[in-house]
Amino acid sequence: MRLCNRKTLAAVCGSTRALAILSLFFVAIAGMIVSTVQFYHFPNSNEHQQKQQENILETNLQELEHLEQSNEETPTTCLDPSGPQPYILMSLGRSGSGSTWQVIGNLSGKETPSVEYTGSSTKASVKFFKEHGHDDKWLLKYLCEKQKKHRKAKLVGFKWKPYEPIFNAPAAQAALKTISTLKEPMIKIVRLRRNLLDVQISRRKHSLHTTTAAHCMKGDLECIQKNSFTGLDLYGGEMDKLYNHIDFLQNHEDRVDELLTKMNVPFVQVRYERLYNVDGKGGDIEEWEKVFSFLGVGPATNLTHKQLERGMKHAATHPPGHNMTLANYDEVAEALKGTKFENLLHRRHRRV
Repeated sequence: MRLCNRKTLAAVCGSTRALAILSLFFVAIAGMIVSTVQFYHFPNSNEHQQKQQENILETNLQELEHLEQSNEETPTTCLDPSGPQPYILMSLGRSGSGSTWQVIGNLSGKETPSVEYTGSSTKASVKFFKEHGHDDKWLLKYLCEKQKKHRKAKLVGFKWKPYEPIFNAPAAQAALKTISTLKEPMIKIVRLRRNLLDVQISRRKHSLHTTTAAHCMKGDLECIQKNSFTGLDLYGGEMDKLYNHIDFLQNHEDRVDELLTKMNVPFVQVRYERLYNVDGKGGDIEEWEKVFSFLGVGPATNLTHKQLERGMKHAATHPPGHNMTLANYDEVAEALKGTKFENLLHRRHRRV
C-alpha cells in the first residue's frame, strides 16, 4: 500500500523517506567500520563473526538500494482511488472501439464521451506525442479531469490507437511506465483486436464513401439503409497489396501486445468477434464478463443476452458474410488460400 499518493502529503512523505535513507546509510557505514576494525586490528577474530558482520552490511545496503528504487519508481498522482476507475480502450481504427466503449459504459452504469485522445491517425498521433514532451503529465492530467467531471460514472478514460509513436515517443513510454507502476488506483487497459480482413473491409468502405456515418443507431432505418453496402471491391487485381496490408497490421498488433507485456502493463485482451458475434448467435457473455471482471465494475457475473442487447445501441450495417460483402470474394479467397490468413474469411460477422 503506497502512503504518498496525495500531493498534500508530499513534504511529509519526502522527509520520511529521507530520514529512512539517511538512517540506513549510517547503519551501513557503521557496519563497514566494524568490519574494518575486526579485519585490521583483530586478525585472529572469529571468522564466523566476521562473516556475520559482512552479511549484515550487505543486507543494509540492499535495503537502502530498494528504498531508493521505490522512491524513484512510485509515481505521485492526482487520481482519486475512490473515484471512477480510470481505463484505456486500446485498438486499431475500425476495430469496433466506438461500439465497445458504448457497451462498457452503458453496462457499468453511465456512458462517458468517447475520445480518441492520442490521435485518430498516425499523423495526429505523432503530433500529439511530440507536443507532450518526455513525461506522463498528459496522461494523469487528462484522467484526473475526467474523474472530477464524471463523478457519478463508474469508469472514465479514453481511446488510444496504438500507432507507431507508442513504441518510441518519450511521452508514450513514460505513460506506459506510470501505468505499469501505479497501484492506487490502477490504470487498466482493455486491449481490443479484430479480424484484420474485416478491418481492411471497413477501412476500404469508409475511404470510398466519405459521407458514410461511423455508426448507425438501432432504429435509424434511414442511416442503416444509406450505410449498408454489398458488392464492395477490395483491392481488385492487387492481391499482393491486400496481403501486405494485412501482414503489416498483424505484425504491428503483435508488437503492441509484446510491448504491453514487456512493460508489465495491466491489460486484458478481448476479440471483437467474440464480443459481438459467435456463430451468428450474438455476443459471447463470457468475453464481456472478462472485461468487467478485469475493470472491477459492471456485470462481471450473471450477465444475460437481454442485458447485453440493451447495452448495444449501434446497428449492424453490412451483410452477414464476406461472400455478400465483397464483389471480388473469389479473388480474395484464392489469394488467401494456403496462407496464414486463410482463416480470416468467414460467412458470419456482426458490424463494421
